[in-house]
Amino acid sequence: MKVLKEIGRETYGHGGRAINKHSDRTYRDGNGNLYVLSRTLDGCPPFFEAYGPYQEDHQGLLPRLRVGGKDYWGDGRTWKQAIQALCAEIGARVMKGDESHV
Repeated sequence: MKVLKEIGRETYGHGGRAINKHSDRTYRDGNGNLYVLSRTLDGCPPFFEAYGPYQEDHQGLLPRLRVGGKDYWGDGRTWKQAIQALCAEIGARVMKGDESHV
């Protein structure tokens, strides 16, 4: 089973030229693969999408990771529920020290 560690959070789109408002959380597994869980904040209700796996030197569009067979999913789910769905999809768990961040 993969172990994911949260390595970053970012919220954007609250000003400037962004099309949508998003909140992203980035995770790294033990092999250096990165995954992004992104919540669209201006959806009704807010929904999630995921990207990965990819390496830090990746260029271009990130590979989309379908969760439950869907590109966009989890309408109205909490971050904790979305992280659990992502982990179930890729056979992973969040590193114990980071569980307070869910």
